[in-house]
Amino acid sequence: MRALWPEAAAADLEELNRRRAKILAREREALAGLWSGDTGILSPGHTFLARHPELTSGLVTTLHQGPYALVLEILLQAGLSPLVLVSAEARRVNEDRVERLVERLGYAKAVEWMPVEERGSLPKLLRGLRDGRVVVAYMDGNMGADGFGGTRDRGLPYRLPGRSIRVRTGLARMAARVGAPIHQLSVHWDETGLPAWETGVTRVPVRGDDTDVLTRRLYDWCFGQVLARPEQWSFWGMLQQAAACFGRSELDDDVPTAGLRQDYIRAYRACLSQTPRTVRLLLDHQVEVWPGDVLADLTCDRFYPAAGLADSDLEPLRQGNPTLTELTEHHGAAWVGFHGLRLCLLGMARLGG
Repeated sequence: MRALWPEAAAADLEELNRRRAKILAREREALAGLWSGDTGILSPGHTFLARHPELTSGLVTTLHQGPYALVLEILLQAGLSPLVLVSAEARRVNEDRVERLVERLGYAKAVEWMPVEERGSLPKLLRGLRDGRVVVAYMDGNMGADGFGGTRDRGLPYRLPGRSIRVRTGLARMAARVGAPIHQLSVHWDETGLPAWETGVTRVPVRGDDTDVLTRRLYDWCFGQVLARPEQWSFWGMLQQAAACFGRSELDDDVPTAGLRQDYIRAYRACLSQTPRTVRLLLDHQVEVWPGDVLADLTCDRFYPAAGLADSDLEPLRQGNPTLTELTEHHGAAWVGFHGLRLCLLGMARLGG
């Protein structure tokens, strides 16, 4: 939340979760009706596509918002077989659900999944765009063949209100290479419980266009959708996974001043050797370990290399105030000597009685 709202507090998160629970309840009810044969939630999308036939070819960019799977449904009901750019993990999660829906609705065509990690996927996508097929890409997936690590280290910087992230330019470059139109399409739940559809500006890039500028404009629209109805966005992990500050070259320097460091190390080791049964390690900040080997100090909004620390390692500290002896029995002397000390040097924990 702090990436989008820098001043967000716990109460803001609670309110967002309350609104999200209400939306999810509405979504479950609507989808249950669909599976039982009530296709009423499909009609708005079919009508919308009939008014926007340009969406049946070119690159359709969308996001994980509201009933986002219906983006594929409106194309399938029009007799198209969309090429869908996904990661292997996204395909694993979504393929069975989407194909069961297609089968139940009796559509003749099916989705053609194109995992970015598979060799030959890019040439096939380019051929599809040249041939006038429709290609669907979820902008907030933001992951190329080398994963979010590659995005963080080599992606285009994009500034959100509270934090910079890095984003991929590949979609814009691919469209510019073949002169394919780029459409922006989203769907969300309205107050009546029906899907509401929106489209943005269609752009037709050509070779030589500044694809960085185009990419930023595409993400401006994407995050405009998120900010308008954050309770309906389903891919918050993107802001964690793609944050620019998590790139290997941009994590904070974790070395305190030499004098302070040596003084604290001596004091810590003295406690560890002389009074481990009475001295406790107290976790002062909200601390998590995130994918990509990132140690996140959420209290101060600072990030460091995790250096082998696992999130589960922090559970004894979150659940109580263990003594150094108890931590040693749980994690071993090497862990307490390195990670316990490092948490203190980074200001996230301290020794106490």
